[in-house]
This record gives sequence, C-alpha cells and structure tokens, in this order.
Amino acid sequence: MLTLASNKPALSLERDIDQIAAVTAVSLLHAKLEQQDIEPTASFHVELKARQALCLKWAAEGKTMRDIAAIENISFATVNFHLNNARKALDVGTLAHATALATKLKLI
Repeated sequence: MLTLASNKPALSLERDIDQIAAVTAVSLLHAKLEQQDIEPTASFHVELKARQALCLKWAAEGKTMRDIAAIENISFATVNFHLNNARKALDVGTLAHATALATKLKLI
C-alpha cells in the first residue's frame, strides 16, 4: 500500500523525505501500472478545422506566423486567428503545446 498522508503540515524534500525510498516507490508503482492491461477511461476528442490544422502543421515544422502567412497567401492576422482558435480547441495555452498535442493526437 502506498500513502502520501502525513501528520506534518508541510514536508521538506531535503529533510523529511528519503529521496532514494521515494524514487524506488515511484519506480515500482510505475512498473506495476505498466504491467496492467488497462484501457484509459477518459476520452479526448478534438476536431480542428482544415485551416487550423494546416497552420498548426506549418508551426510544428518550425515556420513562423509570417512564414505561414506567406506560404498560404493569407494575412498574418488570419494565421494568428487560426492558431488561436486551434489552441482554444485543444484547450492549451501555448503554440508549442498545441503543436505537440495535435501531433500526438495525429490531427496534423
């Protein structure tokens, strides 16, 4: 059994926790979870519009918003609009996070 309960109001990583024991416990827990054949219960469904996905694809390839605007023959403001809407659809705060998540979800 693993518990994170403590009677102390705050713990100091340097003084109150045996770091080797903590790393060992986390490693064992991770290994045990990896052995389980469990499907995730949460689903994450996102749909991007074609322009959002296209702009994200270019951003993931390292293109700046100005580059994307020139490549797609659209304005900088339009690129910004599509990337902002893609971030909102993916519920992330940054463009880097949006491109990473869209890549992971195979949306781009």
